[in-house]
Parts: sequence; structure tokens; C-alpha cells
Amino acid sequence: MTFGERLRSYRIIENMSQKDLAELLNVTPQTISKWENNLSEPEFHLISEMTKIFKITHDELFIGESKINYQGSLYSAKKDLRMKKVYNFFIGLCICLSIAMIITTAYVSTIKVLSWHFTVSLSVISTFMLYQLFIVSKWRNHYSLNPEIIMDVYENHLYFYQENVTVPLHLIEDVMIKKYQFYSGIRVYENNGYLNIMTKNHQKIIVRDIIDVIDLKKVIFDILKKGEIK
Repeated sequence: MTFGERLRSYRIIENMSQKDLAELLNVTPQTISKWENNLSEPEFHLISEMTKIFKITHDELFIGESKINYQGSLYSAKKDLRMKKVYNFFIGLCICLSIAMIITTAYVSTIKVLSWHFTVSLSVISTFMLYQLFIVSKWRNHYSLNPEIIMDVYENHLYFYQENVTVPLHLIEDVMIKKYQFYSGIRVYENNGYLNIMTKNHQKIIVRDIIDVIDLKKVIFDILKKGEIK
């Protein structure tokens, strides 16, 4: 196991994101990512700080056995609390646009000079805006129901707090964990996303608004890839 893999395993055990560790070490999250991907190594004084943070020795960090086989939760996925503002903004925008389109459609329908095609087009747009309002409202409701800790990852199962459901990893038929493409250009939201799981007994679980979703993806896929779950 490489230094980067050990570093990530200790960080996961402490339930810390790359951003959390970066703040403690006074470096950037990108620097932590480079260390974990073995693209660079930290300076000695930072290594000393990490051993204090993780309560381990220098040897454990570089040559000791990783604690990735720890029997408790390997990772806790949290919801992105910043998304509340995003949902409120889009709901307000959809409401304003819907009202504006309805008023415009009603006014245009009284103007005989314009063809009926124009009025129908505005009606279709108004209906679409109302549909978008329904979808965003549904997403916000799902967001509000989710606890701050969404799920825990163990060596042999996943536990979802909202549904109070345990899913054994060996029963997972398909798992998709992705970042939201819509926010890819907005740096502050670039590492949040969703998880979609389909089990062999046809159970489907979708979890949205996960922060540090790439960390979650690495943990789950590393376990599956290493064949620890039979």
C-alpha cells in the first residue's frame, strides 16, 4: 500500500474530508489530493502534524499496516448544507417566471392582432415553468428530509439514515456515483453529487446532494475492487 493510500485511509477513519485536513495543515485541498494520488509528498513538518492529527507514528503512516480494515464505519457521507440556498433561489426564480408567463399569456390572448399560435406557445412555456417548479420543489423536499449525515459506509454494507435501510455490498448489482454536471463550472459546488444504487433484489436507492462525493466514490469502489466483499 502506498503512502497516498495510507493517508487517505487514515483520513477516512477520522471522517475527515480533504478540505478538513487541508485546513488543519494550512494547505489546499488540491495539495491533499496530490498526496493521496502519489503525485507529490508532504514536507517533514507536515508529516509530523499528520501523525499528531491521526494519533499514529511516522512508521505507521509510511510503512505500517493501514487501518482500512477497521470494523466500524469507514466513511460517513454528509449532505451539502449549501444546497438549501440553491434550491430556494431556483424555486423563487421559477415562481417569478411562471407568474410572469401566465400574466403575459393572459394579456396576449386579448390581443386579436397576434395569431393563436403565439398564445399557445406562451401557454406551453408557462406549463413547462410550472413543471420545473414542481421538480425543484420535490428535490428541495427530499433535501430537507435528509439528515445531515446521509449514510455510513462499512466494510460489508451501506446504511442510509433517512430510509433506515441497510444494503449489503454483495447485493449491489449496479452503483452510480457522479458529480452534478450543472455545477461543474461553479467551483464552490464542484464536488457535490448523487448516488444511485440498484440491488439484486430490485431495490433502488437514490441519494442527492452529497458533499465530497468523489471521496465517497473512492471508498465504495475501492472496497468492491479489492474483493473484500464476497
